Amino acid sequence: MGVLKRLLGSASGNVAMTFAIAVVPILLGIGAAVDMIRVNNAESVLQAAADAAALAGGASTKTTDAEIIEIASQYLGANGASTVVETLDVEDLINDSANGKFSVTLQGKVKTTFLALAGIDTVDIGVNSQVARGSSGPLELVLALDTTYSMSENDKIGTLKTAATSLVNSIMTSSSVKVGVVPFADHQQLGMAYSGKSWLNVPPPDVGSYPSCTTNYPDKSGCTIQTTCYADGVPYSCSNESCTDWGDPEYSNCTTVNYSYEFDGCVQSRPQDYHDSISDPNSPQYPGVRWRCNVDLRELTAVKADVISTINSMWTTGNTYIPSGLIWGWNMLTPEEPLTAAESQASIVAKGGQKVLVLMTDGVNTVAPQDPDGYFGNPEDFGYGAGPGYANGLTTSLCGKIKDSGTVIYSVLFDVDDAVTESMLRDCATDPAKSFVADDAGELVAAFANIGVSLTQLRLVK
Repeated sequence: MGVLKRLLGSASGNVAMTFAIAVVPILLGIGAAVDMIRVNNAESVLQAAADAAALAGGASTKTTDAEIIEIASQYLGANGASTVVETLDVEDLINDSANGKFSVTLQGKVKTTFLALAGIDTVDIGVNSQVARGSSGPLELVLALDTTYSMSENDKIGTLKTAATSLVNSIMTSSSVKVGVVPFADHQQLGMAYSGKSWLNVPPPDVGSYPSCTTNYPDKSGCTIQTTCYADGVPYSCSNESCTDWGDPEYSNCTTVNYSYEFDGCVQSRPQDYHDSISDPNSPQYPGVRWRCNVDLRELTAVKADVISTINSMWTTGNTYIPSGLIWGWNMLTPEEPLTAAESQASIVAKGGQKVLVLMTDGVNTVAPQDPDGYFGNPEDFGYGAGPGYANGLTTSLCGKIKDSGTVIYSVLFDVDDAVTESMLRDCATDPAKSFVADDAGELVAAFANIGVSLTQLRLVK
């Protein structure tokens, strides 16, 4: 029995020794697995950081490489990636504006625990993320922007310029993107470049003279003075006198005033049958008027500087007639006359692209065109129905026809408090996600930024 116990004791020692020798690589293997799980987790965090930085840089409305790279760097600094790695190095932040791409490459070292026992103190990891801006095909975008007198209130026109410029900067990243601008009111400024076109009826100059005198009414009676007047629904100070009896006038200081009024690129609406149509531009023609009504519209172009120049040159005048912006936005997106810079819808679709109209306004339709002279005034004065109903009907009709042509419509309402107009323009958009209501300057800028993100279709490609 004593011998047997000794043998058993000896065997137990051998097993213990064998186990002790074997457990080291087993523990190292388990530890290595734990370290590699940490490495994989760190790599996932690093990849997420790179993706976030790439998306931030790609979606930025900044214009220079340095500004875009700075935006991406801020995202890297704020996402906590440095907490899972021993070191974090930004190998590359590349803005390829010509091809609409932005890429981020990161390198890091993960500190090990168990592998350090085998002399492996850190494990190198690296990730790359790349985003592409824009669709796979061309984009034709028209900005139909309200420049009526009401846009002068609280510098709304200045906010619009900022918002529209940011949108242009965010989407015009390649030559496949073309943008046009239609600053609209009741009349539409085309520019003198079209004065010889067959579809335009240029009026002859109106030259003449008239006597101008200081007029006094010494025997007037029953007079009142209006001190508040309205332009496009916006009040302003004035001094308009009206009398029940003016009596006989007295004239003094009479002189002769010479005048010359000529066509300067501004047109009005065609006859009533064509108020919601762009067909047959040569019959009837678009009638010109003898004054300038805003900055010249900008036909579709891939030259970003020209688009921004037009936006920055806009000024406020006239009354709200939304169909004017829709008519000329539609004309601009159609290759046939009067404007011919666009591709056909079939060609755009075949290339995987799209046509887009962004319609922005700050108010209700306040006027409509009168036949046969095209003069704009209160719709109820022309037998078209009460208030803005006629112009609203044209707006709805044009929105439907433009969408039926294949164009995507975004609508943006800025400081509009009329429920009928809001409902009309929400329905004008292609879908609810493409309609925005902005109550203040910040919300208008955000609305245009959201449109830019939607149009660029920013996506991770690597």
